[in-house]
Amino acid sequence: MARRACVRTALVSAALSATLAATPLAAAAAENAPPDRPATADLSTESKPCAAGADRPYVRYAPALRAVLHDPDGDPVAAQFELSWQDPSGEPQTRRPTTTSKRSGSAFSWHLEEDIPEDTVLRWRVRGWDGTAWGPWSSGGGAGHCEFVYDPTVPAPPVISSPDYPEDPEGWTDGVGVPGRFTFDAPAEEAVAYRYSFDGSTFHVIDLPAPGEPATVTWMPERSGVYIVSAQSVSRSGAVSEPTRYTIRVSEGRSPVAGWALGDAAGAGEAAPTNGATPATAAAGVTFGAAGPEGTAYGTAAALDGTPDAYLTPQTAVVDTPGSFAVAAWARPENAAGDDMTVLSQDGGAIPASFALGVHDGRWSFAVADEADGLVRATGGPAATGKWAHLTAVYDTHARTARLYVDGRPAATAEGVTPGPAGGDLQLGRVRTAAGHTGNWQGRLADVRVWDRVVVADEATALAARTAQRTGYWQLNEAPAGASPEYTGGQPLTLLDGAAITDTDPIAGTGHLDLTGNGGYAATATPPVDTRGSYTVAAHVRFGNDLPTRDMTLLSLPGDHANAIELRYEADTTMWELVVADADTPTATHTVTEAYANPWGQHLAVVHDDPADRIRLYTDGTQAAELPLPDSAAWPATTGLQLGRARTPTGWTTPATAAVDELRTYTGALPDDRLTFISFPWENPDL
Repeated sequence: MARRACVRTALVSAALSATLAATPLAAAAAENAPPDRPATADLSTESKPCAAGADRPYVRYAPALRAVLHDPDGDPVAAQFELSWQDPSGEPQTRRPTTTSKRSGSAFSWHLEEDIPEDTVLRWRVRGWDGTAWGPWSSGGGAGHCEFVYDPTVPAPPVISSPDYPEDPEGWTDGVGVPGRFTFDAPAEEAVAYRYSFDGSTFHVIDLPAPGEPATVTWMPERSGVYIVSAQSVSRSGAVSEPTRYTIRVSEGRSPVAGWALGDAAGAGEAAPTNGATPATAAAGVTFGAAGPEGTAYGTAAALDGTPDAYLTPQTAVVDTPGSFAVAAWARPENAAGDDMTVLSQDGGAIPASFALGVHDGRWSFAVADEADGLVRATGGPAATGKWAHLTAVYDTHARTARLYVDGRPAATAEGVTPGPAGGDLQLGRVRTAAGHTGNWQGRLADVRVWDRVVVADEATALAARTAQRTGYWQLNEAPAGASPEYTGGQPLTLLDGAAITDTDPIAGTGHLDLTGNGGYAATATPPVDTRGSYTVAAHVRFGNDLPTRDMTLLSLPGDHANAIELRYEADTTMWELVVADADTPTATHTVTEAYANPWGQHLAVVHDDPADRIRLYTDGTQAAELPLPDSAAWPATTGLQLGRARTPTGWTTPATAAVDELRTYTGALPDDRLTFISFPWENPDL
């Protein structure tokens, strides 16, 4: 009886166990999936991605190991990190902390202590725990461990040396436009890169082929003076040494190796050199004594007639084309839209010419004969017939660039140029081709220079500088016989139809021009400036106590159908308007810019900066407005300067009502400081 009771109890227990096994809780435990294996892309040593072998990162500070963990069931998950290495005796060492749980998809991190070994390969991996099961290690599936090296050592600073620019507390080294080599050499092997700068400029970094190796960089000074070269060693962990400072003294750039001003006397048969070089023999198509570029020291120039005899040559080579060189000249083409013309070139050896500076397809051009690619050309803006331009062409052998400056501004650069050697004669006004010399210059040339170095941008700007020359100054104090005299005896300003000089309440001096609005105006017989080039027109103007209630023109430089410029007052907006027509035609397109007007008196100046392709309006010595004015839209005024009116398609605008004084015109763009001086309300004949 007892035995049967025991059997029944066992059966009941077995049935109960079977029932419990079938409950949902037990089913969930049986179906739990462990956390996913962490993806390598979700692992990082501080901010550096997981890597091993040659790609393992070096860190300066004890890093944080980071990972993102996921659980397929969406359960909370904890991270277990494992860090391992071998100690100096070869024994394996391991640390294995576990974090608290977070939601699936969270980021986990372990911030290591500074007691981890230095200069040792440290390996780490991570896995997840969902409270029931461990997921696989991140190193599984062939992914491998993440590795890093802890390297807190600050490298020693490098030694700086230069064979080209020695550190001399007293001496000065030549100079601007001459590249120099600078070597950085760390005394130990911690350095894997050098960080350097020249005179506080942007820092650059050069990587080393092997730790501790020296590195050499090339740098070219662009101004004279004292420079400080700064360099630091950079370790594999990014630690930077104290800087080493190296002081050099750079002199002005070397003078040209050859030059010809071309201002020789009429009838001369050769051009005298400006620096002891060989005279340049002039062929029959060259005459001296033509007018040179205004606003420069070159009052006369050589005129070349474009025939095969239009050239000069020193009959010797001047440029060493495999090295850096620069050439410059003032040039005024007489037929810019015709055949290609050459300002300067040098005959080649195996190639016809090593370089050519001139006009190609109507545009300024600097062509260099490249050893591999044939002719490489840097092409700038359009050349204008009858208009002077300053050209500077530079070949930089270190940068392998051919650069062209027009009127002191960068116009074009050709990259990757390697010219071949050229031992032939330098040519002024022609170029040698496979068929012989051709491309003879038709126009004028002045101030030809050749350097055996790079001419830098500031030098190119200075070479092209033109001083604004005053072409007219009317004080407007008197008008004997109806004409106000120009201060130096130039063309007078004729007063017409009631315009008069009055001494009542003058703006400056003892009188001013009174435009009454009843038809009176004033004008010169011819334009006092060439509106195709740079110029300045300025005057004081006063309306009275109130601004006018009608539109009126203060001044203009008209052509036959339109105005090259018109400065007018617009009543609706109470603004001054500078109006520019793009052609001397009845259908010209006009562009307008504005500046505020006041009735009690203003100084107004219109300044055309031709090299910059801009025309600007100044009020009281300060720039107030600006318009683009490319060469294609600059045309010559054909009628004298008008005060009080402007040309219209049907005649002239209604005359102005205003007081005008201190009228000035200049060939060239007057600089800001001189614009400020002439804006003051007093007479100054010296400006």
